[in-house]
Amino acid sequence: MKQRFPLATLLQLREHRVEKARALVVERQAQVQARREACVAIEGEIQSLLQERAGQRLRLLDPPPPGVPWPMAMSQREAHIDHLAELAAAARQRLADAQGKLREAEAALDEARKAFFRAKARLEALEKRRDVWRKEQNAIAQRREEALSADLLLAARQRSAHDNSPF
Repeated sequence: MKQRFPLATLLQLREHRVEKARALVVERQAQVQARREACVAIEGEIQSLLQERAGQRLRLLDPPPPGVPWPMAMSQREAHIDHLAELAAAARQRLADAQGKLREAEAALDEARKAFFRAKARLEALEKRRDVWRKEQNAIAQRREEALSADLLLAARQRSAHDNSPF
């Protein structure tokens, strides 16, 4: 009769916790990746705005379209350049916010990883204890078999000695 490990339920619970912690790590990794992609997208937007602003500044002294006076063309171009600078500043602020969220997501991922490794270590410790327990059970069963064999051998010798006895 094979005996069940007394802490089998706890072992199942710890396996469940490890899987739950692993799923949380995967979820947190996806969140970090999404935050990182958001930062990259905002950085690209800032670069695009800065390039467009630089291009507008280069064309600041281009002749205005026909029928548009110089002062009006200059003020429109300067206003557009200023507007691009404001958009870039707003994008920088969004980037700073996104980087803060990225740091928070990375910290959450770090905590999730630590929790996973703690859960994994607890599971491995219990599995090691189960393996030791199984070896002990096997050793007990083997000693019982050896004792039974010794008893049978002794009984057979006694019967043989009794059958060969002249009395």
